[in-house]
Amino acid sequence: MTTQAPEAPTGSFKEHLEEQSIAATATAAGTAQKVELFAKGASIGWLGQDGGQWCVVTGPEAAVRLEPYVWSGVLYYRNADDTSRYLSVSDGYHYVGFYNWIGARGWTKTGNVLTSLYSNEQLSYWSSDNGYVYANTGSGYTPLTVEFH
Repeated sequence: MTTQAPEAPTGSFKEHLEEQSIAATATAAGTAQKVELFAKGASIGWLGQDGGQWCVVTGPEAAVRLEPYVWSGVLYYRNADDTSRYLSVSDGYHYVGFYNWIGARGWTKTGNVLTSLYSNEQLSYWSSDNGYVYANTGSGYTPLTVEFH
């Protein structure tokens, strides 16, 4: 039997403790609301999540309620029914999903456009067959606008 040494920690112990307690010290900035998604002015559905916590277009009954959350002047959105999960953006194709605080990404909302501070792109989708939500407006992606209800 071999024993492998643990990896050395990164950052300071204080930073580690702050990351763990950050959710307790930030403040919710409003009430939870569902998000309706629009492509080219027409409603395509609502922001929901699948079993893997990836964001998908869904019906209103399965829509996730988002709660705005401000930390150090940055706007985040968290799942109001699972407040340990924050709206986030993956590397690569920039899929949108819910992740813990360590992977949370900030957002801006200008009018009806929700833009990721991570990818600097607004919410989008590829196709109704695909169903996933992205923060990627490259070739082939359709930008989405939002309405909070």
